[in-house]
Amino acid sequence: MALLRVASDAQMDAEAPLEGIDWLKLPPLQKRGAERRTEAFTGVGVVLGIIAACIAGTHTGVQLMSCVPDHAFRRWLPLLVYGEASIALICLLGLMFDDSAVIKRSKLTCAPTPPSVKTWLQLAESSKGRKNITGDDGRVYCVRCHVWRPRDSRAHHCATCQRCVVDFDHHCGVFGRCIAGSGFRGNMKWFVTVIACGYAGAGTATASLLLGALKCGEIGAASYGQFG
Repeated sequence: MALLRVASDAQMDAEAPLEGIDWLKLPPLQKRGAERRTEAFTGVGVVLGIIAACIAGTHTGVQLMSCVPDHAFRRWLPLLVYGEASIALICLLGLMFDDSAVIKRSKLTCAPTPPSVKTWLQLAESSKGRKNITGDDGRVYCVRCHVWRPRDSRAHHCATCQRCVVDFDHHCGVFGRCIAGSGFRGNMKWFVTVIACGYAGAGTATASLLLGALKCGEIGAASYGQFG
């Protein structure tokens, strides 16, 4: 036993048996960082605040246009901003709960257990400070999550979320989520769309305010000229 404890990783790879360990009996996943929850609350608050500001700005502009009877903009601008707000809320929910890019433990992703890892686990040693292991097929075994990362997947272990994520782009400090994926995979679609909705909502509110000010200004100038 003592010899096993001082053996190098290369020796353990050569000496340990090749069969894996039941993935259900692997050590618990590392706890996620406490800042992740704070970041998530911040992101939700930012999105809700922007939605409220866009709706308020649009309605203010519509009220300014009340001096123009039955103006078309008064009808469709509120519908437009509420549509943008609805899409933003749906994307916010998707961003918060879509973890499809996370590599989850299963018999497929955990097996086979590398020999050196099996030895560490049998000796109840920590994986802290250990390096990831590259298999003969090019896949990488994460010694913290105890999963094999797919080849050519841009997979990364997030230090905040404490999970391996495929198609990793970055960890968002506003939403407290790893932003990952491409096309319709992962949560990148939600992230991009919620930002686009923010710009669209701001544009709708700005247009409403400008139109309201211009229309009322035109009527005011005409009235002044008529009675001046």
